[in-house]
Amino acid sequence: MRKAKKTDETVIAEATAVETKEASAVAPAGGETARIKEFLENVLAKMGLENCSVEATETGETILLNIAGDGASQAIGYRGDTLDALQYLCSLLLNSKDSAFRRVTIDAEGYRAKREKILQRLAGNLEQKVKRTRQPAKLEPMNPYERRIIHTSLQNSKYVTTASEGQGSQRHVVISPVEQSNILNAPNAPRKTLNFVYRSEKKRRR
Repeated sequence: MRKAKKTDETVIAEATAVETKEASAVAPAGGETARIKEFLENVLAKMGLENCSVEATETGETILLNIAGDGASQAIGYRGDTLDALQYLCSLLLNSKDSAFRRVTIDAEGYRAKREKILQRLAGNLEQKVKRTRQPAKLEPMNPYERRIIHTSLQNSKYVTTASEGQGSQRHVVISPVEQSNILNAPNAPRKTLNFVYRSEKKRRR
């Protein structure tokens, strides 16, 4: 009987069960970054991405892991789904013990920066559409990081507001028009002015 092809999610889950157990058994003090880096490399290898390497850097309380090499694009997945899954697993492993929370960010081929620009452009286009039609715009479900980009991009808008709705994987952003009265009463709202010309001298009668 022909075996069904495993999906990335299945491979990640199976690899994580083994790698998490091994990584948790050896956790040298101060070696969190090296431990997470090794964990990610092992998971990538079990996904068939042996030619990929992981570059690790630290910025404050954040550990940045960049996947490079042949096949790095395969670690991204559809709209970053695989990257997000790997990032979630690494975060669970890193913060599994009673210690200060540390953030993990995983990137590949500059995907995060490219995606941020796309979402910022999308937010700007939808702002103009909602302003013109006066109808709310509902975006597709997004992870917290991407929803935050939309909220931040439009937080100073005079014409729209943003809110997250839905639960779990269906949580999404809704962009709604600001009430007309609120726009007119806004501190920076444009005001119409009337220009009067005052003549100090009357024309002489002839």
